[in-house]
Amino acid sequence: MRIFQVIESSANPAVPGNQTWYRNLYEPLIEMGHDVVLFFADEGRQAMRSKDSDNRGVFSQKLLDAFYREHLKSPFKLFFAYLMDGMVDPTMIDEIRKTGVIACNFSCNNVHQFDLVDELSLHFDFNLHAEKDVKNKFLQIGATPIWWPMASNPRYFKPVDVPRTIDASFVGADYALRSFYISHLLENGIDVQAYGPGWSYKPSRMRAFAKRNLLLFNTIYAVDLQEKRIASAKLLEYDSSTYFHERFKSNMHAPVSDEELISLYSRSHISLGFLEVYDNHDSSKPLIQHLHLREFEAPMSGALYCTGYTDELAEMFEPDKEVIIYRSQHELLDKVKFYLHHKDQAARVREAGRKRALEEHTYHRRYEQLFTIIGLK
Repeated sequence: MRIFQVIESSANPAVPGNQTWYRNLYEPLIEMGHDVVLFFADEGRQAMRSKDSDNRGVFSQKLLDAFYREHLKSPFKLFFAYLMDGMVDPTMIDEIRKTGVIACNFSCNNVHQFDLVDELSLHFDFNLHAEKDVKNKFLQIGATPIWWPMASNPRYFKPVDVPRTIDASFVGADYALRSFYISHLLENGIDVQAYGPGWSYKPSRMRAFAKRNLLLFNTIYAVDLQEKRIASAKLLEYDSSTYFHERFKSNMHAPVSDEELISLYSRSHISLGFLEVYDNHDSSKPLIQHLHLREFEAPMSGALYCTGYTDELAEMFEPDKEVIIYRSQHELLDKVKFYLHHKDQAARVREAGRKRALEEHTYHRRYEQLFTIIGLK
């Protein structure tokens, strides 16, 4: 099948040389034998961040010109994108659809960041959402959703022959309840190492003093009760995070490369996951949960993966047989302690989780399922 694909290579610019989406969304199509023309979306991302309509227009025209040029050489069957509001002009998608090519847009984090795609989604034939429970958000704006769960690429995510020297590790940014859970483990004698944006960052004393006093001022003097509640929540989060990072700074590390991430899954006796996020990353709003890429990468890499429970996760892996699950910080601590001292049981979970991931949760399989659903197989 001939496919025009528009994606960014990286899932996180803060991680040096990150190739997450290139490895997961592009390479499996090539391995499956499809003819893929890849157009990188980095200029669109820059236009979105700067809110520059001129640069967005330039990127949109470049994209459209490349599509038309390649479509004339040999017609496409599918336009597959990972785009967000502000990256492209929606009329560009309309022009592509006029050619009769099916247009799909993939997005994730819609549980708490649906505003990133709510304007663009209506212009696509299909909207692929990674989290199951966001279907109605697309339906409410008149878009057509398809639940397309995350997965992983077994070409990269596989066990590495290194000794297990770390009790537990977590790779990902520092936000929501992550430091709360990790702090609870550390305070109870579990050697947890955390890697990623925010963990090792230490602002200057002047900057830290200014930030805390601004939060304190807003908490005390805000007239509106809602503003006071927001400021109070942010002050509590800031103080808790500051205390945690000062006490356990030797366990906090900078982001790691893709290869180091994969190695950590094998170097760690237990790999941790945390599902909680705040709506729009606002700590004054209720916590919600959703699955991340690591829910699939870790088991596929042969990790003993321990994460929070959701019904959606239970559809993907059998709890406590293929991945370890917890519902509170106390259950998390109990299970980490148990599996650190019961190596045979840990090995059985690792093997079962990897087997399930390889059988059901590769992007090769996700694409096969998608093509059947949209009538391209």
